[in-house]
Amino acid sequence: MTLRLIPTTLSLLVSFAVSHAAFATEWHVAPNGDNSRDGRTPATAFRTLQHAESVVQPGDVVLLASGDYPSDPASDRADGSALLKITRSGRPDAWITWKAAPKARPVLHPRAWAGIQVEGSYHIIEGLTLVGANDEIALVKALEAPKKATKDPYYNTNGILVEGRRNGADSKPHHVVIRNNSVSKFPGGGITAIEADHVTVENNEVFDNAWFMEYGGSGITFLTNWQVDDAPGYHIVVRGNKVWNNRTMVPWSKIGKLSDGNGILLDVTDQAGGSGGATNPNADAVVQAARPAAQKVEAATATADPAPPPGVAKGKRPVWTARSLIANNLSAFNGGSGIHTFRAAHVDIVNNTTYWNGSVVDYQELFPNRSDDVVIMNNIIVPRPGGKVTSNNRNTNIRWDCNVYSAAQDVFKGARDSVADPLFVKVARDLRDADFRLKPGSAARDAGCAEVPQALDLAGRKRPQGKGRDRGAYEQ
Repeated sequence: MTLRLIPTTLSLLVSFAVSHAAFATEWHVAPNGDNSRDGRTPATAFRTLQHAESVVQPGDVVLLASGDYPSDPASDRADGSALLKITRSGRPDAWITWKAAPKARPVLHPRAWAGIQVEGSYHIIEGLTLVGANDEIALVKALEAPKKATKDPYYNTNGILVEGRRNGADSKPHHVVIRNNSVSKFPGGGITAIEADHVTVENNEVFDNAWFMEYGGSGITFLTNWQVDDAPGYHIVVRGNKVWNNRTMVPWSKIGKLSDGNGILLDVTDQAGGSGGATNPNADAVVQAARPAAQKVEAATATADPAPPPGVAKGKRPVWTARSLIANNLSAFNGGSGIHTFRAAHVDIVNNTTYWNGSVVDYQELFPNRSDDVVIMNNIIVPRPGGKVTSNNRNTNIRWDCNVYSAAQDVFKGARDSVADPLFVKVARDLRDADFRLKPGSAARDAGCAEVPQALDLAGRKRPQGKGRDRGAYEQ
């Protein structure tokens, strides 16, 4: 297998879009606003994000003032409900931006199927805080919810969802950037993209998600990517995120057992599937046939059930030939794996740090499963006590080298691997209080490979800083 050095064209597109936006409209939203106003200044702000979505045009910017943004109880239970549902699209030269106003801290409190649901293209979601209902939910009630015929979004709310299943085969969402957000405490998945393309998830904090949903969610998930073009560069980018304490406590209803709760999951880009052997990501349970018809409508909004809503012509998913990048992420203390791919192809997993994952479902730290053409290099992989570094199930073309792991393993071996304690500065279960940089003397310093180089580390520092590139998410 030949390693390919792939630049991303997304930054050029975003820069062009931002310059075009200088001639577009700024819309303002505030919790004390009024939808009868014009929304063009902070003093005349709209009250709801959904009203802003009804007027926004390509190139526009929507600025959110500080305060709390609740969802609407009257519509939360509807199929496909969201605090903000984005169906309009920007253009390649005029992206639409949704972000916090300068020095503002807007906090969204969704209780619908999703917090922000993106069904359009050319959007940037930036600098927002989304907080789910986990603190309110009792586990005993969440365990009873899957037994009911009518599914309740209260136990399944996703944070940010790029949702392509509701669109026809020729109108899937694409070119979406989700960056610098905090997404936490959602009973469903944190940040999820389904049947989408050209999606970048970067520099977010994603934690305490997927606890109560019945659909096997994770912190950051890409499911059944839908390739819309053959443009060069990475089509999927997961970069510079801190992801922790995402876990499942309710069995995935399709298999009747706990599953997923991963930090980062790239899930199903191949064309296989159906009822003939598709499994959950750890290959320890076979996915059963579709659920009864009475449950299909609401299940279609959940993270891990790929059935389209009624009336949508699904079409045949194109063969996935594009490449994905998972780089400079810190993934720790999740109930599933830190990072893994399931039935996925053409992925570079480079310069990540994973630590003590798999505590609920006993998944390995960082591993491909039934995947092809996956490069795993320059990562620091520290399994929890009793955990394992990686595993290999029906993979092909795995390129593994220059990784540091603290426990010996014989699954994949690289000539430049190191088995050593990476010597982190400070480990803490809340990654906002931790410091996973490397102490002097670490085997991961100045020892990285240069085949898939990253220009920056998780903190935005240029690579390399010393005699060579460091392994893991941080460059010293």
